[in-house]
Amino acid sequence: MVNWLLWNWKAGFSGRGTRGFKVHIEVQTYSALEPLADGCDKQETLKEFDASREIAAMKARLDQQQEDIEDNSELITIAGAQISELEPVVDKIEEELPSVKEKLHAYCKKRLDAFSDELDDMARVDSDKWSRINDRQAIALREEKDANAQLKADVASIMRRLAAVEDVVHPDMCEAAEKKLGELGVSDTQ
Repeated sequence: MVNWLLWNWKAGFSGRGTRGFKVHIEVQTYSALEPLADGCDKQETLKEFDASREIAAMKARLDQQQEDIEDNSELITIAGAQISELEPVVDKIEEELPSVKEKLHAYCKKRLDAFSDELDDMARVDSDKWSRINDRQAIALREEKDANAQLKADVASIMRRLAAVEDVVHPDMCEAAEKKLGELGVSDTQ
């Protein structure tokens, strides 16, 4: 004896066909007077075979399966309600997506083209600008090197004159001058 339990839930969605959820449970029960499906052709009598424990276990499994079916039914109902709430939103997004995508693509292309043009202009202008700045810096560097060379020559000339003056001036006066400079915090190495 085979009992079939079939639970079928279907929900229709606009323009998309149907989505279905099926739960299929096959329950096979045995009578103590029928031959068992274990490959043996033996038939046991009701006195020899006590099936009450097996029947109780089977009923417990059936009860558990029925509870699971009810739980699944609740979850499927909740999921179906959520899907039906989201369906209009998905439809609206699908309708608006191509136009929004085209607008976004056009805007991005326009911005990228403008940015590319700006970079090209900057490269042209900046190249000329940096060449002029570089030329001015090169001229300023040459002038500074010339000024440094002249300054070194002037300092060397002053040092030679000071050496000549030191040779002429009295050594005591030089020591007094060095002492005075030391008090003022000026050293002769500066």
